Amino acid sequence: MKKRQSLCAIALLSLLMAALHSTSAIAQGARGWTTFVNGTLWQTAAGDTVQAHAPGFLYERGRWWMVGEDRANGGKPDVNLYSSRDLQHWRFERKIIANGITSPLLGRERMIERAKLLKSPVTGRYVVWCHWEASNYGASESACFSCATIDGDYVQEWAGRPCGIKARDCNVFVDEDGTAYFIATTNENQDLGLFRLSTDYTRVVAHTPLLQGLRREAPAVVKIGDTYYMLSSACTGWAPNQCKLSYSKSLTEGWSPLEDVGDATCYRTQAAAILTIKGTKQTTYLYVGDRWKDPTLAESKTIVFPVTFQDHHCQIFPLERFQLNLHTGVWRNVE
Repeated sequence: MKKRQSLCAIALLSLLMAALHSTSAIAQGARGWTTFVNGTLWQTAAGDTVQAHAPGFLYERGRWWMVGEDRANGGKPDVNLYSSRDLQHWRFERKIIANGITSPLLGRERMIERAKLLKSPVTGRYVVWCHWEASNYGASESACFSCATIDGDYVQEWAGRPCGIKARDCNVFVDEDGTAYFIATTNENQDLGLFRLSTDYTRVVAHTPLLQGLRREAPAVVKIGDTYYMLSSACTGWAPNQCKLSYSKSLTEGWSPLEDVGDATCYRTQAAAILTIKGTKQTTYLYVGDRWKDPTLAESKTIVFPVTFQDHHCQIFPLERFQLNLHTGVWRNVE
């Protein structure tokens, strides 16, 4: 009997040691380095190509959640949802906005571009804002969808021209006080429009024109300290062009003259998002862009570069390979 008890104790100790080793390995992996390799198609753990063009991101519950255009079926993209703990190993969750299902118009008379994901702190619902367009780009509308869970069936809350204004390429931004904004190209691509959203994030309640007459699109905004920085591109269709920076102490006024960022095509990308990685040692910012039609729209690459904002200037580091420690926030060049 004593021998059997001894063997049971040894077995139990072995299981405990294995569990501790497993926990240690998980913690070490969470605090380890993630390697980014640019210029290749992202793949899921199952080996499928990630279809999430012009992506939008939300960090929650220790995961990055990414929505984007599924262009695998041609010119009528709908919206996929993926998740990752390290921004590199993506798991396909589901199609959250589907052609002909979420809306009878979607995939027939309308298509979605540049879907972006938010969560309302008031309702707790997840909200997707996007460019809601016709095949000839004549509709010039926006749309909003919401769901009680991040990976559930989204329902259409609203579609139309925000404040009666034609709107196309878009993004979202949430300020430190929780106020959310929808930012879109307006006035036949002449201006940018800043649209303040309701507290549940499903309605537009105010409009402020920005960068009037400068023909900018694909806006991406980040706030660092007391300064807002905005990256944007010119309106040249799918062809890449010069990325430019503007900054201001206020979202609604005082934006600086445009300043060139990167090379003449900003490394053949168009901005989709600026991610903030707050680590134990430093905060790192990541520029996420689309390399459109490389080689086709359905195979357009997602590109991630480290980016810095300092003294009203921006520098993008166009690295083919780099590593980021998501725990410390430190990144390093491994080329």
